[in-house]
Amino acid sequence: MLRSLHLRRWPSLSFAALAVTAALGACGGGSGGGSGTGSGDDSGTSADGSGPDGSRDSAGGQDSSSGGQDSTTGQDSSMADGSGSGSGSGGGGDATFAFDGFSHPDGWSADSSSCPDDDGDGWTVCDGDCNDHDSQVNPCAFDTNDPNDPVGTDHVDNDCDGHVDNVVTCESQLTAGFDHQPADHANAANICDNPAVTGANAHAGCQRLKSAIWYGPSPMSAQRVTAHMGSFVPKILPANPVGAPAAANPYMAFLSSGDAWDEADNGASTYETCPGTDFNTTFSNAWALPAAQNTNPCGTGVNEATVSVHDYTEVRMTLKAPINAGSYSFDFAFFSEEFPFYVCQGFNDTFLAIQWSQQFQAMYPGGYEIAYDANGHRINVNNLFFQDCAPCNDCVPGSNFNAMCPNGLARLNGTFYEKPLGVDAFGVQCNLNHGSGGTDWLTTTSPVNPGETFVLSWIVFDENDGILDSSVILDHFRWHSATIGSPVTGR
Repeated sequence: MLRSLHLRRWPSLSFAALAVTAALGACGGGSGGGSGTGSGDDSGTSADGSGPDGSRDSAGGQDSSSGGQDSTTGQDSSMADGSGSGSGSGGGGDATFAFDGFSHPDGWSADSSSCPDDDGDGWTVCDGDCNDHDSQVNPCAFDTNDPNDPVGTDHVDNDCDGHVDNVVTCESQLTAGFDHQPADHANAANICDNPAVTGANAHAGCQRLKSAIWYGPSPMSAQRVTAHMGSFVPKILPANPVGAPAAANPYMAFLSSGDAWDEADNGASTYETCPGTDFNTTFSNAWALPAAQNTNPCGTGVNEATVSVHDYTEVRMTLKAPINAGSYSFDFAFFSEEFPFYVCQGFNDTFLAIQWSQQFQAMYPGGYEIAYDANGHRINVNNLFFQDCAPCNDCVPGSNFNAMCPNGLARLNGTFYEKPLGVDAFGVQCNLNHGSGGTDWLTTTSPVNPGETFVLSWIVFDENDGILDSSVILDHFRWHSATIGSPVTGR
C-alpha cells in the first residue's frame, strides 16, 4: 500500500550561522634543558565507561592512553664536547643540542643519559623526536602536503617519519567488499596512524585511531569498503614529493540504511534502493530533536523522540588529535531514495556525524552533531544540499516544495539512485518516475584541541520505517593546523 502523507504544522526553526575563524593552533613551548619534565600524554575520553555511550557499549572500545614519555634526565654535560651546563634557559633553546638536520641532534648516543626532552613535548630523541627544540615536531604531530595548510608547505618533517610534507595513507591492507572490521572503514576514509608510532616503534599514546567499534544493530551488509559508488570514486589526495611514499588512496567507506551496494557491486541481482532492504531492526535516535528544531522546507516538523528509528548503522571511532592540530575535515556524499517525494513527510533517512570532545563538553556532554546545511537541517531528505537529482516543481503534491537540482541525474549513474523506479510491486511510491537524489561531495570541518582524545561517530538510519534506502560514502579525512570557532559543512 502507498505511504500516506502526514502534514502538520510546527513552529519554524531559528538557526544561527556558524562562524569560522582562521587562527593557527598553538601548543606549549619547550622547557629548560635541566628539568626534563615533559607534560605526558592526554588521558582522553573513554568510548565505553565514561564516554558517550556509557554501559551500552557493545564492544570494548577502550581508549586508555599511556603515560607520556617524560625525560628522566636533563643533563647536558654528557655531550661529546662536554660544554653542556645542564641548567637550561627555559626558553626551549639549547645551543649544545643544536639540531643539525640529520636523524639525531649533535652528540646523540645510545646511552640513556643522552636522551633529552628539551622541548618538553613528551618525546625524547631516543623515542624518535627529530627536532627536540620544537614541541610541534615529533611523531605525535601531523605532516601533510595539503597546499591549503601551512603544515603542508613548511618543508619540515613534522611527524618525524623521514619524509617532508607527505600524506600518510593506510589503505594497502584493505580489500573491497562487505567489511565488518570498523577500523577498516576508518582507514578507508584516510584516518591513518603515523608509521613512526606503529610496528616495532609503537608508541600507543600517539596513535591517531585509538579504537573503533560498531554500535547498535549495524548489519554487516550495510557496511562496505569500496572503490566506487556509481560514478563517485575516492577523493584524490595531494601528490607526495619526490622521495616520499606514494599517496595511494583506492578506497572509501560506504554505509547504508539498506545493503551497501551500487549497480556494479550488485551485478545481476534484483536489489534496488526501492523498496530497498528492511533489516527489521529498531534503535534509539542518537540525536533526536524536538519539533521546534526539526523543521523541514515546508515549515513543519515532528518531535523525534516519538519517531521509530530503523536500520541503524554506526561506526564509532576514538581518535587522538595531533599535537599541532586545531581542527579536522572529512568529505562525504549522501544519497536518498526518499528524495524528493518524501521531503516534509517524516520518512527521513539521515546521516549524522557526532563528536564528543573537550570542545563541546561544557554545553553538549552527550556529544554534538557537526554536519548541518545552512538552515540547520541535518543531512537527511530535508537538507538543502541535494543537487544531483531531476528538477521538479511541487514535488510533494500540495507542499509547494520545488527541487532545483542543478546537476541533474548524470552524477548518480551506477548508484541505483538515478533509476526512475516509480511505484513498486507493493504499491510504494518510490520517486515519481524521475529518479531520486544525492548531495554530491560535501566537507565537514570541526574544531579539536591539540593532542586531545575525542570520539567521532558516523551514523546512518531510517525514520518511521525500514524501506527506501539511503547511503553515505566517506573519504579524505585530514587534520588542519588552523582553529575554527564552530563546525561547518559546505562544498
